[in-house]
Parts: sequence; C-alpha cells; structure tokens
Amino acid sequence: MVGLGLTRMAPLRTFAASSASSLAGGEVGGGPPEGPYSIDSLRARAVDAARWAGDSGLAHELSEVCCWAPAAAAIRSRPLAVQEAGAEFFFRDYPGGDQLAQVLLLSNNTAWRFPRFRFDPESLLKQHYDLSQRPDTGLRTEVLTPSKLNGAGSKATLNLMLDRETGDRLALAADRAEPMWASLSILSGTLLDPTDDLSRRLSPTLSLTRAADRSFARTATVRYNQIVIGAAQRAVWSDMLDGGNAALPLLQLSAAGYLPLGEEDGRFYLLQVAGSGSHLTGYRSASA
Repeated sequence: MVGLGLTRMAPLRTFAASSASSLAGGEVGGGPPEGPYSIDSLRARAVDAARWAGDSGLAHELSEVCCWAPAAAAIRSRPLAVQEAGAEFFFRDYPGGDQLAQVLLLSNNTAWRFPRFRFDPESLLKQHYDLSQRPDTGLRTEVLTPSKLNGAGSKATLNLMLDRETGDRLALAADRAEPMWASLSILSGTLLDPTDDLSRRLSPTLSLTRAADRSFARTATVRYNQIVIGAAQRAVWSDMLDGGNAALPLLQLSAAGYLPLGEEDGRFYLLQVAGSGSHLTGYRSASA
C-alpha cells in the first residue's frame, strides 16, 4: 500500500498526459481494462456528470478532450456550483465519494494569486490536529510571505502518514486499488496547473542562485502534491478512518492561498504565496 501523502508525482503526470488512444479505448497505460473504473467508463461518467449538472457544452468538451489536464481546465472555467454538482454526481458511487468531490473542487480551483475561497487558517489547523488526533496545545500559527521565509519551514513536517497499526488495518480491509487509481488519475489533471503556478510564483521571489532557495521551491510544490494526494487517499479509506480526513483542512488552506509547510519547533508555518505583507503571527482571515 502506498504511504498516504507520499506518492510521487511522476505517475500522476503520466495519468494527466494519457494519450488520446488510451482515452478512446486503445491501450491503457494503467488501471483496470474494463468495469466502472476503467478509462472509458471514467470518460463516460465525466460526460454524464456534466450533463447532469446542466452544462451540455462542457459535456461535449469532455467527450473530445485527449487527457485529464485539458479536462480539468474545461471544468475549472465553469461556475463553482456547476463544478460542485458535477463532482458530486461523478463520485457518488465511490468509497468516500463526498470527500473526493470536495478534493476535486478545491484542487481544481486552487489559484495562489487570486484565491477563489476564503477560510480561517487557525480554525482549519485546529480541525487538522483534531482529525489527526494530535494535540495542538501551545502550537503557534505563523503565516509567511516568500520574502520573509529566511529558512523557516525548511524542516517542517506535515505528518500525513498513518501510523503502522492503522496502515496494517487498511491493508487487510476491502481492496480499494481500482477506485484509488481512478481518483488519482483524475486528480492528476487538477494538480498540474496549481503546481506549475506555485513554482512560477516562487521563482522570481526566491534567490534561486542559492541552493537553499532552490531546495525550498521544490519542497513547496511537493508539499502541495502531498496534501492533495493525501486527501484523496484518505477519502477512499474514510469509512475505515471513522469518516475523518486530516488532509482536507490543509487542502482548504491551499485553496484559500495558504500553502501548509508543516510543523517545526512549535510553529505551524503557512506560506501566503501572493501576500505582500510582512511576517504575521496568529493571523486570522475573514471567513467565507
């Protein structure tokens, strides 16, 4: 079983760049060859979801796209209400389908410069720790801008891995390989644009002639990918995790423009990518 939140991006980029022939019923580079989670079934379900959400134009676009990345872009251009309805329809039969719909909606609309969502960072971090069943007593929330990093957060940890006992229990439970593959193949398309945008926004801000800054730029994009993948994996296993998903609050933070870097020396660092202010401590945003 792949460790939650630690899946590498290479397979996801392969999913997102799947050839037109694989989506049209030719050879499939992974995933079940038939059944509800096959690539042909996923395409048909996406078209049906768009129609059910009342967007026949989107249904037509999705029937013709070659791979998941342009499909994600087409979906992203629609109103959030249409996206939400379509995502709920698409994942309605998946294990953890309600959570997967949230993951799709949030990840596909993560925009670092002009966030489409507004959430309270401190309350979301509290939810994260509550769902992780870990104490947050004495932990300080710190929001940094790229220019104020100065090495902060470079050794921070997100703690999305499950403990050994829970991992062993899930490994012995019902096989979720096919819905997991299907979910990650779809989310591969939603990850690419926010990940690339994050890298572009950090590049002119950091001094990439310094090894530490280059390393941080790579770490930041990995952090975001870990959060999305961890949220999806935990969603598929949510019935075995008492319905909890400790990665979802972190995904909400990302969608609101705050990249969770993780916990380090009693502080939980958030990176406000497009922020212009200075070092902030205990910052609280307006809630939607």
